[in-house]
Amino acid sequence: MSVLDELYREILLDHYQSPRNFGVLPQATRQAGGMNPSCGDQVEVMVLLEGDTIADLRFQGQGCAISTASGSLMTDAEKEKTAADAAAKPK
Repeated sequence: MSVLDELYREILLDHYQSPRNFGVLPQATRQAGGMNPSCGDQVEVMVLLEGDTIADLRFQGQGCAISTASGSLMTDAEKEKTAADAAAKPK
């Protein structure tokens, strides 16, 4: 296994075992959810906007390790961005 593969696995495992921003955000100003019918993963994302800035962001749901780790990584990456920056596609 390459060093990059090992690092990738460590990061995914860490975010799966200790997901960041997991839970309900009662004061959310926006929320969206989805389900993958092929595997049954379910995720709901809740956002608190202050003006145009993402002040807080959380997710909840049930799914595989990759689904949970992805929610954790995404919420970490998008906090404190503007809504427009968060919605923009990478170049």
